[in-house]
Amino acid sequence: LNKIYSVFEDDGAARETLLYTTNAVLFYALTLTLCLALYRAAGALPALGWLVAALLAPGIQTGMKDLYWCLWVWLLPVLAGILLCAVTLRRGHSPAWTFVLVGLACLVRCMCGFEFVSTFLILAETPLVFCWAAALLRRLPRPPWVLRMVGTGVAAVGGVLAALLVWLCQGFAFFGSWQESLDNLLGAAGSRISVSDGSVRKGVTIPGVLYKYFVADATPALRLGSLSLSLGMLLALTLAAVVVVAAVLALLRRRQTLAGLAPMVLLWVLCVVAPASWLVLSKVHSDIHSHLIPVLFQYSAVPASLALLGALVAALFRAVRTRP
Repeated sequence: LNKIYSVFEDDGAARETLLYTTNAVLFYALTLTLCLALYRAAGALPALGWLVAALLAPGIQTGMKDLYWCLWVWLLPVLAGILLCAVTLRRGHSPAWTFVLVGLACLVRCMCGFEFVSTFLILAETPLVFCWAAALLRRLPRPPWVLRMVGTGVAAVGGVLAALLVWLCQGFAFFGSWQESLDNLLGAAGSRISVSDGSVRKGVTIPGVLYKYFVADATPALRLGSLSLSLGMLLALTLAAVVVVAAVLALLRRRQTLAGLAPMVLLWVLCVVAPASWLVLSKVHSDIHSHLIPVLFQYSAVPASLALLGALVAALFRAVRTRP
């Protein structure tokens, strides 16, 4: 793309600005696509909540322009999962090419770096879990969605393995030896997973890293002017809202409305677990990159929290409006 821009722009700094703009436009386009899918699945307020989070998350607003992170690529696996669900709901079956697209999305993401791979694998499954929960509420057959989740997982892992194969071949082209290429790959991967990364930085524990980002970290997850919320505050607020709304709906005997929140609650849980999984898988990498891990949460857990809050408000409104 830089070469294409150089055809009509000689100045390097100007081309860099064009690349920043391209990254931001792609991120917003994919985010709007995700919000449209959420609107069709859960309604206007959850979709609006997700979009507001993208606009108010400081890490997203800065990181979407980054030429190294390419945040729009982070959205490809979950969008591939959404497309699979949309095609399935329209046609009644899941064509093979939808699973291939899931694998390709994970391949493209991994070709930009294998960091946070567990996060993207979980998020690729999230739309299918949402549809599975919605099917349960409608008393539709469960096995098809479970089998699709398995197929999606296989396709996603296949994309990761394909990216590793490309890395291995690139290493052979550089080193001239398969063994050296394999040693390079395993060494780089081993330094980032919790079973062996103690050699990189001593004394880091999984509970310590989880506490660091869920409790101790004061980095704003959302900011509007002088007002801000940290990740821990937002998650605590969302959890409290779930409990309060569930209690109110139970008192009003709106069991169907309460049960209807299950897909959104599952989505929120998975969007929190997804980035947390990387803290477990790669505790030292997470401890070192304290500037980047908050962005990972702002990309999934934060918008999912606002989306769930929107769903809770909508559920309360429906319950009150239909009260006899």
